[in-house]
Amino acid sequence: MDRSIRRFFTALLAILSCVFLWGCGPSAPQSSLPPHLILGTEEGTTAPPSGTSAPPARESSVSPTESTTEATTEATSEPTATSTEASTEAPTEAPTTEPPTEPPTSRQPGDTTDTFDLSRAEDYPADGDCGELELLEKWMAVEGLTWADLEERDCRQLVLCVARSDDPIRTRTTCYEKGPEGWAAVEGLTRMAGFVGREGVLHDRVVGSYTSPAGLWALGMAFGNEARPEGLKLPWRDVTENSDWVCDFASPYYNTWQERGDPNVEPWDQDEVEHLEDYPVSYAYACVIEFNTPPYTVPERGSAIFFHCASDYTAGCVGLPREDLVATLLRLDPEENPYMLVTGWPKA
Repeated sequence: MDRSIRRFFTALLAILSCVFLWGCGPSAPQSSLPPHLILGTEEGTTAPPSGTSAPPARESSVSPTESTTEATTEATSEPTATSTEASTEAPTEAPTTEPPTEPPTSRQPGDTTDTFDLSRAEDYPADGDCGELELLEKWMAVEGLTWADLEERDCRQLVLCVARSDDPIRTRTTCYEKGPEGWAAVEGLTRMAGFVGREGVLHDRVVGSYTSPAGLWALGMAFGNEARPEGLKLPWRDVTENSDWVCDFASPYYNTWQERGDPNVEPWDQDEVEHLEDYPVSYAYACVIEFNTPPYTVPERGSAIFFHCASDYTAGCVGLPREDLVATLLRLDPEENPYMLVTGWPKA
């Protein structure tokens, strides 16, 4: 009897020891997805979105005239140094949130696919005959947006990008701010000539369409291959020789900035990236447009949508000539929750 009891307690102790060691063992790293700037820290690690679906062939915004290596992405490049889409990470520590565990079940806020009605433009003068505020009211109405939508986002700075009716890859870009007396255009930053994707703007944008995503999108951090502009208020990140924008649909880090050689992240297919250093002209200065970001990431809709330097159409980004882009970035203040409204006449 004593021997049986000893055997019983010996076995029980062994089981309890295994349970204890298992519970105290190393756990999977927890993701960090700040709600607005979802792109990691200065050290280069970013939290992977989870629950994304299996994607189609990947898109790219590589510019063949700017790249110093063979293009490793789907052929969506443009013939100038402006055909890039890219991305970023937050330069300061952000609140931790749990990553999504399921694919998105609703559209990303700001997606105006279901409210867009171009016929509403007929209620207003032609764009060239509109005053600055009237132009904003017109295209907000076309997209089905109201001033309450801006209030809801606590948005007090807005960049309006309108594709022109006579040439829908070219845009008129105007900055607005809300002051004590309401919304008004910023002097010196009105009707700047800019560019969108080779095929214009598109609601419900898909990979490989060469279009810029229509809708109301938050503007995130700025980054670049050149030095941070003096006086910039937006968070900034320098591009390094290791900076990749991950375009690998199979990677948990899809649509995020990662640094090559970071031991804290899983490897990704380095043939499925935008190596940001390869685009010193387009990405001299840029800013993230928060399109298709977690928890609303759908690979079929594309990635790496930027507001960047451009002298011609892009592969899906929104562009301005360098001088105008820098002036606009210097005006933006994260305390004012800046957004961009991408809209305008569709390409026939």
